Amino acid sequence: NIIYSCNAENSPISDNCLGCICEGSSGCTPAAGCSSGNKRCGPFRLTKEYWISSGSCVTNGDDPTSALAFENCANDIRCASLTIRSYINRFQQDCNGDLNETCDDYAMIHKSGGFNCERCISGTKFWRGFSSCRRDVLKAGNTL
Repeated sequence: NIIYSCNAENSPISDNCLGCICEGSSGCTPAAGCSSGNKRCGPFRLTKEYWISSGSCVTNGDDPTSALAFENCANDIRCASLTIRSYINRFQQDCNGDLNETCDDYAMIHKSGGFNCERCISGTKFWRGFSSCRRDVLKAGNTL
């Protein structure tokens, strides 16, 4: 049983890209909390499975095996960002088949997971929020 540990070092995902993924996920609401049912938490609407696959990143020396470690991390923008960077480091790939790895691919990985990222998400609320943010970032002369 191989355990993957949190590794956000040298992640290809830019801060602007991360911001747009956050916008698509929740409107980047810092106090998003956790939803009941499927238990999606924080501004990136992370699931516990996603967090575990990313290597169980933690806040300020929290024990990754603690019952609250997932929620503590998912609800902390810094730790949640590390989680996404670590997840992308593990699963980065060209999801849309354009032969380039871009922020669009990272958004698709975030939304559909590392094993199903080619799935079409163009009509989702997430993709609309992400695309609107991406458009604004590019219009302002910035990069993703």
